[in-house]
Amino acid sequence: MTSKYLRLSLAIGLVAFFVVGITAARACDTWVAMRDATADHSVILGKNSDRPPMEAQPLVQFPHQMHAPGERVKCTYIEIPQVAETYENIGSKIWWAFGYEQGINEYGVAIGNEAVFSKEPLQWGDGLLGMDLLRLGLERGKTAYEAMHVMIDLLEKYGQSGDCEHAGEWGKANYHNSYILADPQEAWVLETAGRYWAAKRIKNGVYSISNIYSIERDWDEAHQKLVEHAIEMGWSKSAKDFNFARDYGDYWRAESKNPGAMQIRRNMTMACLRKDFSHVTPASMMQISRSHLEGTVVEPRWGAAETFWPTPCMHDNAHSGYHSAASFVAHLRAEMPPLLRQVYWASFSNPCCNVFKPFYLHGPTVPASYSAGTSAYSGESPWWWANRVKLLCDLNHNALGPTVRGVFDPAERWEMDRQARVEADALRQIKSGKESEAVKLLQQFINENCGRVEKEYRMLNTTLPATLEKVGIAYLYTDYLKDWTAKEGVPLPLP
Repeated sequence: MTSKYLRLSLAIGLVAFFVVGITAARACDTWVAMRDATADHSVILGKNSDRPPMEAQPLVQFPHQMHAPGERVKCTYIEIPQVAETYENIGSKIWWAFGYEQGINEYGVAIGNEAVFSKEPLQWGDGLLGMDLLRLGLERGKTAYEAMHVMIDLLEKYGQSGDCEHAGEWGKANYHNSYILADPQEAWVLETAGRYWAAKRIKNGVYSISNIYSIERDWDEAHQKLVEHAIEMGWSKSAKDFNFARDYGDYWRAESKNPGAMQIRRNMTMACLRKDFSHVTPASMMQISRSHLEGTVVEPRWGAAETFWPTPCMHDNAHSGYHSAASFVAHLRAEMPPLLRQVYWASFSNPCCNVFKPFYLHGPTVPASYSAGTSAYSGESPWWWANRVKLLCDLNHNALGPTVRGVFDPAERWEMDRQARVEADALRQIKSGKESEAVKLLQQFINENCGRVEKEYRMLNTTLPATLEKVGIAYLYTDYLKDWTAKEGVPLPLP
């Protein structure tokens, strides 16, 4: 083959690689701001969980529990021994799995994970998913560091394996995992490749991960044979030459889904955090979650739902494949009493078309309806209320997006103003020794707010189709959307 045709073949191959990479982008973003980076000297962790279309990801809460000797816990695919005590937690749970995409526990430990792609062989047999490890870390760890080592111990014992999508409903998926674990004092980045791992402590500043290994030579802890194994496999020449991200990362595997896009998203979330340095708030973290990389060279050409490139707020279409199924902002405040120390701000479906809602632990509970939802459309599931609003917006995002934000932006401002007043009242009750009264105040706030949000969702689910009829559908991927919505019974006014 002549060099001319060799170059042409290589060019075609590269184009095919990147097209495939974008077509089914398994993408999430997780980012953290430490105490020196936030306006109130708290720690704030955010994440967008990107998952297959129509896969419900409701919000669940489990209480602090004591367990009998010999008890076992059923994870997604396997059972493992239960520990004597598990901690109260709230998590964003893919409906068919045991584990969480993101969550928080009663001690203010919050965790978010990412898919990453390594040279270590993928394991398809039944085992622990990365999501399972995340939930188990929350159930068993009182600090970010302790939760991390719970996860590491389980990783080294059981590995990570199994299909990460539901029974072939969307195809098959398998990957390794990267995490940010945070508590009110510090954060840790844990990145895994099979049973191997590296961890980095984040004491100050900001950090972000986006489906691509971030730890290079600057880890604080690692698997005892991390470097030795890479040299034995021929991935690294020597200990001096070793670079975890470079040597363990597989950037040519089809499942890696375009590492260039992942690096750009990581760079952009880091840039947003640095721009707001020392002024980061839960509200500014929510804005990062809504980014479509506007104002950059890869901003959507026509509308947020018609992007050719994966963005932090991911919309599923013929190119991206996945969408942001749930988002959270965990506000971790060391100076607050336990009841107020951690706030879980939760959003269902794409955050650009939805509203964040605050939840607490140590007494207040998530409404039962928020834990409902499967892949099949349900008019009684808050996740599906949110996802149908998002799907309607996608049909003409430039026209309907501002309408939705006109409802939800004031709702979030009301929540934050009301939250400040309710927390001040609750703090007075706690200082007076009346914590049960403080719990009642927070529960009333949660119930009131969820009731308001339900009315807003039901109103939008009723009025947006009529608005869409007036402005018309402006969406490239109606055939793609028809297939998925017909499969799951979602009522959309598609031609």
